[in-house]
Amino acid sequence: MRRPDGFDRRTDEPVEAAADAAGGSSLEALRRRRDAALRAIAAHEAAATPRRSAEREPEPEREPRRWALSAYADLDDGADPTPATDGPEPAPLPDEERGSLAQRVDRAWREALREQRRLDREEARETRREAKEAKRARVRRERAEVRRFTAARRRQVRAALLTGGGLALALLLLVGLVWSPLMAVREVRVQGVERLDAAVVQEALGDAMGEPIATVTEEGVAQRLSTIPQIESFRVDVVPPSTVIVHVVERRPVAIVPTASGEAVIDAAGVALGPVDESTAMLPRLDGVELGSAEFEAIAAMLVAVPTSVLEATATISAPTESDIRLSLTSGQTVLWGGADESRLKADVVAALLATQDPAVAVVLDVRAPEHSVVRGS
Repeated sequence: MRRPDGFDRRTDEPVEAAADAAGGSSLEALRRRRDAALRAIAAHEAAATPRRSAEREPEPEREPRRWALSAYADLDDGADPTPATDGPEPAPLPDEERGSLAQRVDRAWREALREQRRLDREEARETRREAKEAKRARVRRERAEVRRFTAARRRQVRAALLTGGGLALALLLLVGLVWSPLMAVREVRVQGVERLDAAVVQEALGDAMGEPIATVTEEGVAQRLSTIPQIESFRVDVVPPSTVIVHVVERRPVAIVPTASGEAVIDAAGVALGPVDESTAMLPRLDGVELGSAEFEAIAAMLVAVPTSVLEATATISAPTESDIRLSLTSGQTVLWGGADESRLKADVVAALLATQDPAVAVVLDVRAPEHSVVRGS
C-alpha cells in the first residue's frame, strides 16, 4: 500500500516543515487518498457480501460503511494540524494520536479495515448459519413429502411384516407345542376288529407310546403292523393331543389248506392267517389244489363272490382244471361250478337250489350255465 506523502518524516518535526517538504498539494493528496480508501472499502464490502437466498426477503440496500470518515474529518475543515507555539506546553498525546497526520490517517484507515473485516466475518457466519437453517428446512420439507407419498407403501410393508411375524410366531408355537410332552402319544385305540384281538394291535404299536403325535405316520404304523397277517388294510386317525385311532380291515378267511405244520386258514389271496380255530373250522378245505396255481386263482375269484352261508355249507373244493371247479357240500350234494366267471350269479342260483332240495338226497347241482341250471341225481 502506498503511504501518503510525508509519511516518512520524523515525528518531532513540525507539521509545517512536513507540509513544506511535501509541497502545497499534501492536503489535496490526502483528500484523494481518503476518497480512494472509501471506494476500496465499498468495493470490498460489495464483493465479500454473499448473495442472499432466493427464499429470504430482500433487505433494503444499506449505505456503505464509512468507518474512515472520522479519520479524515480534519482534512475538510481547513485547519492547520500544527499545534500553536505560544502558550503553555500541551499535555502529551496518547499513542494513537502521536505522529504525523499521515500516520494518524494510516492508523485510522487500518482500524477501519480491521473493523470492516470483523463485520464481514460476522456477516459471513450469519449467512452460513442462515444457509444451514434453510437447508435443514428444505430437507425437512422433502422428507415430509417423501413420507406423504410413501405412506401407503409403508402401511403395506408394515402389514406384511406384522403378518409374517405373526405366522412365524404361530409356527414356532405350533412346533414347540407339537414336540412338547403335552402332544405325546398316550392312548392307542383299535377299531374294526372281529376275529383279531385288539390287544395284539395295541401291543404291536406299543413302541409308539410317548412319541410326539406329529411323528405318527401311516408308513410307521404299517411297518409295525406288518407282523400281523390278519390285517388287510388300515387307516390312522390322529386325535390331538395324545390319541391315535387305528381303523383295521381284517382279511376274510375263505378256505383251509394243509401245511407242513398242520392245517392253516387262508384268504382269497392265499395269505395264511393262522391255524384253524373254532371260528374257522366250518370253512371248506381245498382238495388237491396248489397255492399260486391257475386253479387256485380261479377258486380264489370264486370264493370272493360266494357268500359265507355257501362256504359254511361246503366241505371241500376241488379243481381238476381252472374251468372245472367242484364243491362238495356237507350234506353230500355236489355243485358243478365250472369256471370263475359269473360267480356272483352262480352263488345266488346255488343258494336258491339248495333251498328247494332235500338235504338228505344226494343230488348234483350243475350251475356251469347259471341261467340254465340243472339238478340231477347222483
